[in-house]
Order: sequence, then C-alpha cells, then structure tokens
Amino acid sequence: MKGLLRGIGYFLLYMVFTIVIQVALSFLIIQIAAGIGITGQAEIEDFANKNILGMTIVSGILTVLFLYLIFKLPKKDIRNEWKLNSFAFRDFLKPCVLTFSLSSVFSLLTLNADIENSRLIASSAEYYSSMVPFLGTVLMILNLLVIAPFAEELALRGIVYTRIEKELKPIVAIIVSAVLFGLMHFMAGGIILVAGATIMGLAFGLLMYKYKSLQICIIAHICANLPDFIYSKERFASSDLKIGLVGVFSVVLLATLFWIFSESKLNHHSK
Repeated sequence: MKGLLRGIGYFLLYMVFTIVIQVALSFLIIQIAAGIGITGQAEIEDFANKNILGMTIVSGILTVLFLYLIFKLPKKDIRNEWKLNSFAFRDFLKPCVLTFSLSSVFSLLTLNADIENSRLIASSAEYYSSMVPFLGTVLMILNLLVIAPFAEELALRGIVYTRIEKELKPIVAIIVSAVLFGLMHFMAGGIILVAGATIMGLAFGLLMYKYKSLQICIIAHICANLPDFIYSKERFASSDLKIGLVGVFSVVLLATLFWIFSESKLNHHSK
C-alpha cells in the first residue's frame, strides 16, 4: 500500500509543480503584454493564447529538471530508479508499431471532436510561424516529439509505475499509472482525451512491464504523438477512408500485441 501512496504522491507533486510553473509563466506573459502596450483584458488573453505553445515547452523543460533534482539531490541511483535499462535496438519496432496504430485509431475516430487545447496549440504555432517562418512547426515538433514524451513518461512510468511495482503486482502499476495519465489530460481535452490517454497509458504500462526500459516507453510515446502531424479533417474528409484505415490499424494493433507478448512465451518454451 505504501508503494501505491508513494506513486500517487509523486504524481500529485508533479501536477502541483506543473500548475505552479504554468501560473508563473502566465503572470510573466501578462507582464510582457503590459510592457509592449497591451492593456485590454481580451487583448491580454489573446496574447497569452498565442504564446501557449512556448509556455508549454518551458513548463515541460522545468518539470523534467524538477523531477531530476528530486532524485539527484538525495543521491539516488537514477538509472535504477527510473528503469533506464539497456535495450536492443530491434526492440523499438514492435512498441512503435503498437502505439502508432493505437493512436491512429483514436485520432481517426475523433477527427471531428473539438479539443480546445489542440486548437489553441495549433493557433499558437501559426502565430510563431507568422513571426519566423516554420518556427511554429519546429516548436510543435519539439513539444510533441521530445519534451512531452520525455516529461510524461518520466513522471508516469519512470516514477509512478516503478514506485507502485516495487510493492504491488505489475497490473496495479499498469492500471494506476494509466488512469493518472488519463486524468492529467482532462484540462487539455475533456473526457474524450482522458479516455484516449488512459487507453494509451495502458499500452505504455504494458511496454514497461514487458521491456523494463523507460527509453522504450519514451520512443513509443513519440510514435504515439506522430498522428497529430498526419491526420486532419481536411486530409481525411472521406468517411470510407477513415473507416478503412481504422480497420487496418486495428488489425495491425492486435497483431502487434500478439507478436509482443507471444515472444516471451515462445522463448520460455524453447529453453
């Protein structure tokens, strides 16, 4: 039970720190707005929304640094604590196919859903690109394919999962870390994103259980975020195409799951 409480405690600490940083950054943006002559409430909110991508990136970087210091200052063995274990390069393929397929199914099924945070991030990226060509795209890539996967996997699988697994069965660590991963996405996209993130969190947890490597979970998370750059309402307006792709990716998803977890059984019987 201590492992469960400790894992949830670390999650709450992670969330509180993230919220505090975001509030502090919002205050800083307001001060910057005032400094450049933006005074109206609506204009200040618009300026803050335009810079939400930048604030998200800075918040992610500071959060990773905060988590690192929590474990580094007491001189804990970070490599062991976070399961930064060695891995074979060939082990990346199956987790990447699994999470990309699962994320593709979710993205295609929710293309018409209005997720406010995604809309704000996309609008912020356009704002940055209007100032410096492609800057918004670069920042989007940095956020979705580097900072978010590293920060979220470090917190949920590297810390929460490992704390719980030390004292309870792996299935408890998988489920709890997945549920918390889903809940942390509520403000970003409501119940739809919570459901999708929870299911994806189960996949990440299963991969952590299978490979015992945080790095593999991070790479798998990067692959899970790739569909954000691929699918859009404009590109996939045809319902037949969406249904066909959902079917294809569902088959690939199930086949990859079988491929991953049948391997250990085959290896066991061959010994």
